[in-house]
Amino acid sequence: MRAVVLHETGGPEVLRVEEVPAPTPADDEVLIRVEAAGVNHYDVNQRAGGARTLPTVLGSDVAGTTADGTRVLATGARGGYAELCVARLERVFELPDSVSASVGAALGVPYRTAWWALVDIGSLERGETLLVQAASSATGQACLDLGRALGAKVFATAGSAKLDRLRALGVEAFEYDDTRIEALAADVVFDPVGAATFARSVAALALDGRLVTPGAVGDPHVTFDVWKLVDKRARILGIGSAPIVRETIEKVIALAADGAVRPAIDRELPLEQAAEAHRAIEARETFGKVILRP
Repeated sequence: MRAVVLHETGGPEVLRVEEVPAPTPADDEVLIRVEAAGVNHYDVNQRAGGARTLPTVLGSDVAGTTADGTRVLATGARGGYAELCVARLERVFELPDSVSASVGAALGVPYRTAWWALVDIGSLERGETLLVQAASSATGQACLDLGRALGAKVFATAGSAKLDRLRALGVEAFEYDDTRIEALAADVVFDPVGAATFARSVAALALDGRLVTPGAVGDPHVTFDVWKLVDKRARILGIGSAPIVRETIEKVIALAADGAVRPAIDRELPLEQAAEAHRAIEARETFGKVILRP
């Protein structure tokens, strides 16, 4: 079978398509014929230097079919950048016919991270105000999408070139340094950026607000006025890696089937262009999800 194999860490150019043996599923795994694979920032980090076992095939979010023809998505799969991959049974979910393979592959890491951050940790409720920093990323877009579906009033930030696309999604969008952000009184702020946005995220919080962060794609060494946090009785919550919870994934799939959430797909590329997918994500050119097609 064809797969994108990582033999050494480095720049996007180290990703190469090769013929490799098909994976053999263990007793608690299922073999999936991949129709679409989601490219996550975690994959980029692994390629750039985080991978400890080489050679390897990246990719943990896929959609495709099992041996009996059942349409599925898997999150936390092994070797998704390939024609075939394996995933543990508890990480495989049936995909309705109304949800395309590309949408299915886009729902895994971004949407379970968004649900974990906003609902399970941030306790976002209908009618509350949500601010999403760096909203053009796949996870940022998932936060917007879920926030709207949950009935929150949603605001977003991005670079100037992406603001119109955010506004087309039905949210009010600002550049990162717009001073109006500090007056939003947001009940929940999602901030994955770091030093460049963190002080303004704290200032944007409402009384009893919650600032939820999965880490920092930029400088992680942040500074802010601690009195603004204290005066608002606000909390800063680090979420870590989102768990794979069957009930959560099934809820997200149902929302997608009903059209209540609609992942933004930036581009779909063949396996041979996996390096281009990684380059575009690192260059912050993308808006939403990048999908690989075997």
